Amino acid sequence: MKVLRWGLRLGLLVIAATTLVGFAGRLHPAADSVSLLRFPFGLLCLLGILVNWGAVVRLAVTGVGVAAAITTLPYFVMQHEGGSLRVYTKNVWYRNAELPALAADIMESDADVVLLQEVSTRNDQLLALLAEGYPHQHLCRSARWSGIAVLSRAPFLQTACTDGRAATAAQIMHDDSPVWVVSTHLFWPHPYNNAGATASVIRMIAAFDGPMVIGGDFNIFPWAASIGQIRQVADLRTAGPLRATYHLQGTPLFLDHLHGPGGGAVRYRPYLGSDHRGWSVICG
Repeated sequence: MKVLRWGLRLGLLVIAATTLVGFAGRLHPAADSVSLLRFPFGLLCLLGILVNWGAVVRLAVTGVGVAAAITTLPYFVMQHEGGSLRVYTKNVWYRNAELPALAADIMESDADVVLLQEVSTRNDQLLALLAEGYPHQHLCRSARWSGIAVLSRAPFLQTACTDGRAATAAQIMHDDSPVWVVSTHLFWPHPYNNAGATASVIRMIAAFDGPMVIGGDFNIFPWAASIGQIRQVADLRTAGPLRATYHLQGTPLFLDHLHGPGGGAVRYRPYLGSDHRGWSVICG
């Protein structure tokens, strides 16, 4: 029994230390990878208040759990009403075989703009299926299997692409004001080059004037430091509520999200031939 108690204490200390490392994403991208564990590990840290050990250690471990909860739980419940820009975003999946159904769902959403990721040479007929409703289309392709697109009912004022795979942007007029709409598809976290792709997005949006909306497949959770940097540069809030959009061997992952000046209210859509759920947002 004594061994079990010490094992529990040691386990909670390791979990608390790991959770703390996940807050250091601005120091090294590896910490952003660790931040993916913040939500479940933080909840486990809250159990520290029940463990019979010194008051200082109990307070420290529980404090880590509270910090983790404060920086993750709000994403799952927040929903910012208001605004009038309707956005539909979707990682199409390069081998999607249900393109007519996906096109019908996009049209049914009545979105003003559509953000697409993984637009490949095998599925880019989706653009033709949507051309009547969204005649203004801007596609940045970094490889045959991977392109990022912005589609709009309104004409483009300006367009931009990042160097390499990261983001596609277009400026449109909405409610008599110009707004930038950015579709993103970042790499997986460290040891993959999520940090480099994030830096490319930040360089691009830092040069934009006026409000913007940024959404798509970030391949990392919204509480990661890299996403915080994007929000900070553009003065954005995350739309909610957050739900899993991708499952890796049964594990729910929160990879797709959207950030706007006033956040936004999310409605999740079916998979429709993709490995990612689509979603539509009304954002300010």
